[in-house]
Amino acid sequence: MLRIALIGLLLTAVSANAQQARQLLNGIRAEQGLPPLSPAPRLEEAAMAHALDMVENGFFAHDGTDGSTVGSRAQDQGYGWCRIAENIAQGQKSLPEVMRAWVNSPGHRRNILLSDITDYGLVRAQGDIWVLVLGRDGC
Repeated sequence: MLRIALIGLLLTAVSANAQQARQLLNGIRAEQGLPPLSPAPRLEEAAMAHALDMVENGFFAHDGTDGSTVGSRAQDQGYGWCRIAENIAQGQKSLPEVMRAWVNSPGHRRNILLSDITDYGLVRAQGDIWVLVLGRDGC
């Protein structure tokens, strides 16, 4: 029952911010002359799986409690990536706030500005845990 409630919280957050997320991500990329990214349901599902794992198991890290990585989580959702990256954050109360934090962090900014990615999935979980998965499918 907790897992269903958590999924509902995640989906609500994603739906409410989908257009804003696309605008913010692609605005940052456009400033650097990079092409826009498209939302990818499989990457969103991978991000959701990791966010739920972190919430349910009380941790904050890129590797899952089952040893999963961003690449294995994307593959589990049927995303055949040739390039994959992940940004996570905790505590930011809004999408603009988390995007600002990522842009001001060299490693996170580098992920957002990868020239060979085409897709993204973004979720926000209970406790203001954010997961952004960036990738390119089927190279």
